[in-house]
Amino acid sequence: MKQLLAGAILLFSISVSFAEEEDPNIALIQRSFEAYLQDFIARDATALATHFQFPSINQITTPNSVFLKKEEIITFWESFPLQDGYAYSTTDSLKIQRLSDPIYYLDLDYSRYNDSDELLYEGSSIYLYGKETGSWKIFFQWTGDRE
Repeated sequence: MKQLLAGAILLFSISVSFAEEEDPNIALIQRSFEAYLQDFIARDATALATHFQFPSINQITTPNSVFLKKEEIITFWESFPLQDGYAYSTTDSLKIQRLSDPIYYLDLDYSRYNDSDELLYEGSSIYLYGKETGSWKIFFQWTGDRE
């Protein structure tokens, strides 16, 4: 019985791993996210807005925000507060999973640093990606402290 259970678990693990490797959308979303991160580090609000579809829900500040158009999210990113001395962010872990046919979930742990490479903050984010506009874009974003 134990061998049958172990075999089933191994088969399931291989099929999940194979499905993730075979899903071309995961690579597309990862590239889209990497471009988003570069625009975030550059603090380019106009470029950041190109990574979102509308409406977009943002739960990274209190109160939460719903953006209905590109200009609203540009204004948000122009005034978004970061830690004093912020210079860049790194990706500590990133996982992308398909939730349904048109929706993917990106789970991120990240760190923020200053120009002296000193750690300023460690956080976690969740992004939901959709493809309503023809390319993968964020329609939900949550950020909080890393546990």
